[in-house]
Amino acid sequence: MKKITLAVLATLLLSANAAAAIRIDGQQARNMDDVQSLGVIYINHNFATESEADQALNQEADAQDARYYRVMLIREPGSNGNMHASAAIYK
Repeated sequence: MKKITLAVLATLLLSANAAAAIRIDGQQARNMDDVQSLGVIYINHNFATESEADQALNQEADAQDARYYRVMLIREPGSNGNMHASAAIYK
């Protein structure tokens, strides 16, 4: 019984990861006719790297039920350490 429970749990975790939003670039966004824009997401947080900011955008896109996201901006505006990031999201 324990092996079955672990197998079911592993399957659920793998399927959850398979549903992650996919990062696309501007060219791909222009060429996708079958997607619907869901708007723009913004994040302002103290990230150590741009990679962490991108991961946070991916997670927020997932939370908004987006299939795709296109990073519009990732930058550190000043000395306070907060990084601004935004992305267009699509379904």
